[in-house]
Amino acid sequence: MNFKNFISAVLLAAFMLNAFLPVMAQVGTDVFEKVELLVPGGDKVSEKSVRLRFLADELRVEAISDGKILKAFKYTEIRDAEYSYSKNPRWKTGLGLGAAAILFPPLLLIAIPIGFSKHRRHWLTVKTDGDYAVLKLSKNNRKLILPAFETKSGVFVNGAGENK
Repeated sequence: MNFKNFISAVLLAAFMLNAFLPVMAQVGTDVFEKVELLVPGGDKVSEKSVRLRFLADELRVEAISDGKILKAFKYTEIRDAEYSYSKNPRWKTGLGLGAAAILFPPLLLIAIPIGFSKHRRHWLTVKTDGDYAVLKLSKNNRKLILPAFETKSGVFVNGAGENK
C-alpha cells in the first residue's frame, strides 16, 4: 500500500467515524414521544408536547417543537416516582356533539352519554428534592416508559389510584 492509498484510507475512516459518532453516542439511550408535560402558568396549567430521553446518567424532558431541554433529572437525585391511572371528564367532546345535535337531533343520543363519560389518563410524576415533573403518558408508550424509568434510574415507580 502506498502513501496515497494510506492517506485515503485514514481520511475515509475519519469521515465514517465523524458520520456515525453521534449515532454511537445515542446507543443505550431510550427516547419516547407522545408525552405531555404539565406546565403551571399562574392560575392555569397547560400541556406541552415533550420527548423523554433516558441517557446514561439522567432523564431529560425536551420540547418537541425546538428540542429545548425543559427539565433534567440526574438519576441519583430522583427521590420518588409515582404512576397513576385516573379518570378525567370528557365534557368537551360531549359539548361539541351537543352543539352538532342542534343541526342533527339524532346526535343528541350520542352526545349525552359521551358528555358524562370519563376518560382515563396515564400519569407519571417524578420528584427530586428541588424539582418535579408531571407527565401524561399515552396508553401505548406507558408500558415501555415505566420499565425504562425503573431500569435506568433504579427508582421503583409506586402505583396510585386505579392501576393498569
